[in-house]
Amino acid sequence: MNNYFNTYIILLLLASPLSASDIFLPEINQEMKNFAKEVANSNARVKAFNVKKPSINGQLRNRIKALEKQVDKDSKNHRLSVQNLMLRTVKNKSWKTKQAQLIRGLKKNLNIQEQEESTVSGHRLYLFVSSSMPKKKMRTYARQLQKYPNAQMIIRGFIGGGEKMQPTMAYIKSIITKDENCGRGVACKTYKTRINIDPVLFQRYTINKVPTLVYVDELSGGNYCSEGNIEVVNASGVHKFIGLAPFKYMIQALSEKTDLSKLKHLLEIR
Repeated sequence: MNNYFNTYIILLLLASPLSASDIFLPEINQEMKNFAKEVANSNARVKAFNVKKPSINGQLRNRIKALEKQVDKDSKNHRLSVQNLMLRTVKNKSWKTKQAQLIRGLKKNLNIQEQEESTVSGHRLYLFVSSSMPKKKMRTYARQLQKYPNAQMIIRGFIGGGEKMQPTMAYIKSIITKDENCGRGVACKTYKTRINIDPVLFQRYTINKVPTLVYVDELSGGNYCSEGNIEVVNASGVHKFIGLAPFKYMIQALSEKTDLSKLKHLLEIR
C-alpha cells in the first residue's frame, strides 16, 4: 500500500512540470535603480571603500607647472644647440670643404661612394664610436654592421681637428679595409659599412659615451645636410643601448626592451 502511494506521488510530480509562467522575477523598483547608478559612479565606489581621492594642493600644482616649463625650456635649448652646431659644421663652408676632400680621398683610394642628399625614410641604426676606442673592436663593428640595412658608424669629428685630412683618411681606411696589411697602390677590399663624420647626430641624440647604439624606428624628411638636422628630419621611436658589446647583442637587448617588429626582423640576419 505504501509503495502504491509513493509511486503515485512521484507520477504526479513528473506529470506537473514547472512552466516558465510559474517563475516570477523580483520587481526592480526605483530604489534599486538608484543604487545601481551609485555603484557605477566612481565617486560612490570611492566612498564605499572609504578611500579619499588624492587632492592636488597649490604647492604641488605649482611644482608640476615648474617642471613642465623646465622640460619645455630644455627642449628649446637642445634644439638651439643642434641648430648652432649645424651652422658651425655641416652648414659651414670650411667644414663642408674638408668633408668633401675626405670623401674624394676615400673614393679615390678605396672606391667609397659619396652619398647624395635626398629624402629620408625608414629605420636607422646609428653606432656612435670614437677613434679612442680599441682598433680591433672598431674593425669588428665595421665587419658586423655591413650586414644590416640602414646601419652606419658615426664619428664626432675629424682626427686632429681637421687641419689635415690624412690622419682621418688613414684611420677610416684602417677600420674598413679587410686586410690590415693591404698597402698603397693596391685595390684593397673593404667592408661595405658606411662611416659618417657627423657631430650634429651626436648632439641631436645627446651622446656622451661611446659606443652607443641608437635605433630610430622611423625617419622622415628631406633636403638635409645631416640626418641630425632637427629642422627637416623627423625621428620617431628612438631607443639607446650604451656600452661595449657585440652589435647583435645590442640589437637583441633593444628588441627585448621595445618589442618592435623591425628589430625582431634584424635579429634574423646572419
